[in-house]
Amino acid sequence: MAADSGGTSATRPARVGWIVDVQADFMDPAGRLYVRDLFDDSDPGAVRIVPALEEVAAWMRKRCDVLVYTGDWHGLEDAEIDPVDPDPGQGTYPPHCMGRSPDPEERAGAEIIAGIRPVDPVVLAHDAGVEEAAAAARRAVAGQRPVFVQKTRFNVFEGNPGADALVRSLGELLGRRPEFVVIGVARDVCVTQAVDGLLERGCEVTAVRDATWGLGLEPEEVTLARWAEGGRVVTVAELVGN
Repeated sequence: MAADSGGTSATRPARVGWIVDVQADFMDPAGRLYVRDLFDDSDPGAVRIVPALEEVAAWMRKRCDVLVYTGDWHGLEDAEIDPVDPDPGQGTYPPHCMGRSPDPEERAGAEIIAGIRPVDPVVLAHDAGVEEAAAAARRAVAGQRPVFVQKTRFNVFEGNPGADALVRSLGELLGRRPEFVVIGVARDVCVTQAVDGLLERGCEVTAVRDATWGLGLEPEEVTLARWAEGGRVVTVAELVGN
């Protein structure tokens, strides 16, 4: 993975590609929590953006200094998981993205979908601390390897105790204030929590509007307008054309 053009390394910001939760249970129509508009039965869902995700991921591999993937990585003991009586209004959901399950079929739902899946990632475990996060950032930058951040909650900054340290460490190691380019699902849950969280931490953020898909919990234009207040919102064509 190597960044190119778009300015010299001394004049442009470092770039971090940030790919949110493009896992089988969210992206596959047969997945356990397939991302589609919950209030529109005609909505085809997240499968519609797979080509856009693949195009942006390919751009990131060429143009970003580091790629970070996030993914739910659940066990039955996690607070968000309730296999008996899940209630999204109370923040509980049926088992999904069960990366810590002993059942290989359950674990398969946590896999990043083909075409976007990272090769030889540095894994930041769901229970990582500050030192592990700093070490993961060093390995990723030195080896030009992607990072996969496991998380136990939808919000990466709540679901992995090393997430803050990873963001800080990447900025320090890259030597320039990084621009985070964000894609993935679901736009009105995990993606907006990532974008809002990065903005709250003073990061430069570019969100790619047509490389996200939502659940209909918040109107798309409301989400995009909030992102644009603190960051930048672009289309795939605008991003890859630069």
